[in-house]
Amino acid sequence: MRSKTLLDLFARKYQDLRGIYTTPPYSAASAYPDVPPPETPLSPMILAARWSSSDLYVEDIPGIAADLLEAGYDTPALRRLSAETQINGSADVEPLVGRMFCELGIHYPLREEEAKLIASRQIAREVIAGSRNAWAAASHIEIVIWDRIPGNADLEMIFSINDEIDWDAPERRSLPELDAALIDALARLAMRSVEGVDFGASASHPSL
Repeated sequence: MRSKTLLDLFARKYQDLRGIYTTPPYSAASAYPDVPPPETPLSPMILAARWSSSDLYVEDIPGIAADLLEAGYDTPALRRLSAETQINGSADVEPLVGRMFCELGIHYPLREEEAKLIASRQIAREVIAGSRNAWAAASHIEIVIWDRIPGNADLEMIFSINDEIDWDAPERRSLPELDAALIDALARLAMRSVEGVDFGASASHPSL
């Protein structure tokens, strides 16, 4: 899969490794034309996957509900959630969140592994599209989404590369080589299918 010119794309020089997580992202889409673009961040399926993967804070939910309303989605649960001002924990809001996703056309609740894969694939596609730093994304997928336990071979490779960056310099690959390997692994993850998942627009969306 790796382009023969991919190493040139990542031949960047660093004084040290501290900047790799904050370096502005760059697009690798031209090297991976088969990788689909990421879904919109307000995609109900993406939000359901992130919520089910503990990738959203409970205090984020009212703002997300308001953003969905502003984007043209409109359901009773969305209206209630957008007006919530006192939420003490996810258990308090889970029934209403579940209603919201069902009203938006999502078969909720999602299976845990399915949700984690959808959320991880979205992050990988954002990296390839150039909207997310690859190293920060890999760390987020490993620590936040999967709690360091890989769910498939692509994730295992991403975690291994992400961990290699902490090896002593004589034992690890060069940074351009690691960059290329990480993007390659993220591209494979970005093209993974999730059986039975429909990312089509919900019947609640006004454009339908």
